[in-house]
Amino acid sequence: MRFKNFPLKSKLVIYIVVGVFLVLAVSTAVIISTVTSQEEKLAYQKSIEMASSYANQFNTDMKANSAVANTIALTMENYEASNRTEVIGILDNILKKNPNLIGVYVGYEPNAFDGRDAEYINASGHDATGRFVPYCNKIEGNVTVEPLLRYDSSDYYQLPKVKEDAVLTEPYFYEGIFMISHVSPIFKDEKFVGIAGADVPLKYMDEVVSKVKTFDTGYAFMVSNTGVLLSYPTHKEWIGKKTLYDFKSKEIARAADDIKNGTGGYIEVSDSTTGKPVVMFYEPVRTGNLAFVLVIPKEEMLAGVVDLRNKLLVISAISILFMAALAYMIALSITKPIDEIVQDFKSIAQDAVNGKLDVRADTEVERDFREIPMGLNEILKAVIVPVRESIRVTNALAEGELKERVNVDVQGEFRELGNTLDKFSETLNSIIDDSNAVLTAFQQNNFKRPINIHGEGDFKLLTDGIEETRQALDTITTQRIETQKALMDYAKELECSNKLKEDLERVINTSPVIVFLWKYESMWPAEFVSENITRLGYEVEDFTSNRLRYGDIVHPEDLEEMAAELKMNVEAGCTDYTSEYRILTKPGEVRWVDERTVIQQTEDGEVHLQGIIMDITEHKKAEDALLKMEEIRKKEIHHRIKNNLQVISMLLYLESGNFTDRNVVEAFRDSQHRVKSMALVHEKLYQSEDMVSVDFADYIKNLVDYLFQSYSLDSRKVSLKLDVEKVFLGMDTAVPLGIIVNELVSNSLKHAFAGEKEGEIYIELHKSIENPTLQETNLISENSGNIKARQQNYERNGLNGITENKEEKLTLIVRDNGKGFPENLDFRNTTSLGLQLVTTLVDQIEGDIRLDRSRGTGFEISFFRR
Repeated sequence: MRFKNFPLKSKLVIYIVVGVFLVLAVSTAVIISTVTSQEEKLAYQKSIEMASSYANQFNTDMKANSAVANTIALTMENYEASNRTEVIGILDNILKKNPNLIGVYVGYEPNAFDGRDAEYINASGHDATGRFVPYCNKIEGNVTVEPLLRYDSSDYYQLPKVKEDAVLTEPYFYEGIFMISHVSPIFKDEKFVGIAGADVPLKYMDEVVSKVKTFDTGYAFMVSNTGVLLSYPTHKEWIGKKTLYDFKSKEIARAADDIKNGTGGYIEVSDSTTGKPVVMFYEPVRTGNLAFVLVIPKEEMLAGVVDLRNKLLVISAISILFMAALAYMIALSITKPIDEIVQDFKSIAQDAVNGKLDVRADTEVERDFREIPMGLNEILKAVIVPVRESIRVTNALAEGELKERVNVDVQGEFRELGNTLDKFSETLNSIIDDSNAVLTAFQQNNFKRPINIHGEGDFKLLTDGIEETRQALDTITTQRIETQKALMDYAKELECSNKLKEDLERVINTSPVIVFLWKYESMWPAEFVSENITRLGYEVEDFTSNRLRYGDIVHPEDLEEMAAELKMNVEAGCTDYTSEYRILTKPGEVRWVDERTVIQQTEDGEVHLQGIIMDITEHKKAEDALLKMEEIRKKEIHHRIKNNLQVISMLLYLESGNFTDRNVVEAFRDSQHRVKSMALVHEKLYQSEDMVSVDFADYIKNLVDYLFQSYSLDSRKVSLKLDVEKVFLGMDTAVPLGIIVNELVSNSLKHAFAGEKEGEIYIELHKSIENPTLQETNLISENSGNIKARQQNYERNGLNGITENKEEKLTLIVRDNGKGFPENLDFRNTTSLGLQLVTTLVDQIEGDIRLDRSRGTGFEISFFRR
């Protein structure tokens, strides 16, 4: 049965119920989809944040453990005492303060610690070779010291040695303990001498991770960068032996690949133990090349979403049943009077079909529907006259009488019907006249005359067709004219472009700049090279035919550095950079060039290189000549100053011979020694390589030897003991400090041993790294101009330079065991010119001076190297 034949009551019920059902179904679906989607996203986001939080926690632990190894390495690099027992004690203390570690150790190359390996064969922390390889560990429970094993072949020693950088080993078993090692290399004078490391047991990681619970049955585990299980809550026998790839799952294998690449994410798989669908979230632990994995049953994670969806479905079903009952009641109240009216309409319609328009409908119906039959009667009454008039006019139009019009007086739509017939006549007449005018213009090749009157319906097809034909003919004619003009313009532009290209090539080929286009491949094959490559003896075909690549003409000693610089700039996203390096001409001559490289990277990652090179060989030669001249000039200045000071010293000596007063002669002699101390500084600067700093240890030895000879002392009576570290000082510090040493040693030689049979002069100079006081820090900031020179001195002594909030402190001690400094004399307020010089010069180098009377006379001067 067709739906249109259904009763009105049934249709109303169906329409209302179906409409309500569709509205509720769509709205419920949208609500359920929106709410469940949001709940599901929140569940996933919560799980991702939980996995990320645990991963960050373990990342912090790994950083702390890595810092232990780095700290040990830095301590050993700056350790100067060479006391093996003390180093083992340091390791023991570090292990006790870090309960998460299973062991800490250092391992030195043969004789690299103190050159005394032969004395420690099989001692504690040493093996049969005597190498210093102590391993403090808690493998047996208590802290023990053992020698490292298999260091000649194991990664924990060989990898940092080869890479010369800190490494984190893959998980491995050592003496039955599953662990990983943080290892840092130890350098002395920029040379690898050994390693320092910290072992982290993975048992504590398994204990911590196995306690992680999410929802009802969710659990967590850890894996290495290569997918090896480092913990597992149920199958402990898998730890260290099974990998993620062993689960034979494409999804888990994809997650393992992400972990290997250091990225996080999640996958949906079946649990290998329970077989239930689970969501596996994984986040990298950056510092340790590890990953934290969180496994949550999908059913538990989305339980709230399912419950909410079921409640919404029940509410929707109840609403649909209620609206169905309401629709039935509404339909029943409407359809009964309508059925009566419809029956009457059927009778009238049958009469109207038979041409009886005088029939009228029964108006005795319910009040709400009475207007329906009354309106039908009015319609029937009003239809008769216009229908008959329309028939008359239509017949006239059919006979070609387009001037005929409607003559009856009617209202409303019947009036519109008459007007429509009249308008139709007028329009048809206008269309015919306008179309004839356009077609006549076509015959005269005039395609600019448009259709002015457009019809409707089928008439519109006629007028639009004529207009489209006219426009097409007009467009074709216009395009033909424009094409002819464009061809002539293009010919002129092409001629100008070719001339410009020839001029540009001529400018490039006559300039000193050589242009290249390279491929970003091994040895950089050239796609283009300018013709002036002949300046280097090569031909363009040498490169375009791939007989030569650009890397083939780069000097072998500069090739690796140039390649590294290019790779660094490409990876950093730079668009251009400049560099200087050497190339080889075809005859074999070495030339310096300056290269300006432009880097272009497409959206798909493809790299194109453009560059220009210019020969700067003569410029480099000029720079070298200037540097050599500057070095010679500095040497000549120091040499002349030294000679002049020696002349002054000799003059003082000669002049002292003109006096017999002992005090006068002594004053000349003291001045001579002071001048000699300054001359010796310039002599050492002249002999130094950089002509900036003086080896002060060597300087002190030479100066004291000179003073002993000057005072003609019996070496058996007064002995000299030196304990001086190798320290380099700039002239601004070396000159005043040399005069200080001269004055203090001279005083000891003149006054300390009067009447004594024998004695000793002791000189000590050592350095240390300390945090300066606030006052010292202010002095450093006020004298920041010396920072660069001080940095160079630090590097010369194997230090790392100026570190944040740290300065190198120097301590000079000059002591004798003579009769002692007078108790009633203040060395800061004395008439002695020598002591006045000492206190003044100590202030000049911004230092402190202290007098020690406990064992003879001792002066201790400390200052920060500026």
